[in-house]
Amino acid sequence: MSKWGAPYDPGSSEPMTAIVRVAIVVVTLALFFATSFNAMLGNRDIAILLALATPLGISAWGFARAGHNEAAIMLLCTVLVTVVTFILVLNPLGVHDVAVTAYGGVVLVGALLLSRRAFFAIVGLTLIAASSAFVADLAGLTRSQIGRHSDWPQFVDFLLITSVFAVLGRVAAERLFGSLGDAHRASTKDPVTGLLNRSGFMMAAAMRLKALHAKGEFAVLVVVDIDAFRRVNIVIGHQAADHILGEVGQRISQAGGEGEHIVGRVGDDEYAVLGLGIDEEHAEAFARVVHDSANFDFLGVSLRSAAGYARFPRDAHGIESLMLGAQSGVAIAKARETDRISGPAERI
Repeated sequence: MSKWGAPYDPGSSEPMTAIVRVAIVVVTLALFFATSFNAMLGNRDIAILLALATPLGISAWGFARAGHNEAAIMLLCTVLVTVVTFILVLNPLGVHDVAVTAYGGVVLVGALLLSRRAFFAIVGLTLIAASSAFVADLAGLTRSQIGRHSDWPQFVDFLLITSVFAVLGRVAAERLFGSLGDAHRASTKDPVTGLLNRSGFMMAAAMRLKALHAKGEFAVLVVVDIDAFRRVNIVIGHQAADHILGEVGQRISQAGGEGEHIVGRVGDDEYAVLGLGIDEEHAEAFARVVHDSANFDFLGVSLRSAAGYARFPRDAHGIESLMLGAQSGVAIAKARETDRISGPAERI
């Protein structure tokens, strides 16, 4: 089964991307100013630690630009947990209230923004790091000057408070973001075919093209338009016509092999496929496979189509420009009796 019709990942949606980028900027600035502040106070070791952590915060931006928002948040959380643990070991005040605030904040962010598996990984990392800091403090292995006031009940209090952060944050995320996720899928998914609708396709394609551009890879956008589908609606009825639309979507999704491509229904009788990793030499062959899959007999109806395609990055760099180029090809192909597919060379 091809992956073309895979549901759009909410983790790469525009709202989540905005949240992740704000988090990266805030954490990076916090690390930078904390470095300067501790350097002025003479806390040389802590200042060096924060200075080393700052580039890691900046590197999370690369994950976000490529659409890997969860990886960016995981990196930020890991950096923060590591930094907090070392600061607590180096801090003359020992492991006390700051541990509850810092670790609890990391766990809460993970609960709200990460998937279940990633969240459990961050909780596990936090518990291991915090336990190590507490044990080191109680054993007198830290720089704490008030270690005699530390005891195991404080560690138990930490576990209880952090658990409250984790449970409340995760329950809120599951309940609230679950419903938001359903709403997001409804806004990006075509109810007739189960594929991405125009909005979902354009968002998903834009994100993947950014990643391909960063890697210097290729893609081809194919747009397929079903001939005279309004007449089909009138002849066989809307319900049967919906079955035909679903069959077209399924056939297009299964055409061309097992590549991680993106497919959507972008109009009433128009489908789009973004073939990822397909170079210029194979662009036309790929487009023909997609086009041929939309020509078949079903429910007593002989379905025919026209198609156009555009290549990334040779013909255009953005999804909007690629879409215009491919749809221009559809217009040319529809005027023909045979060979009803048009490539970029025919529009020069």
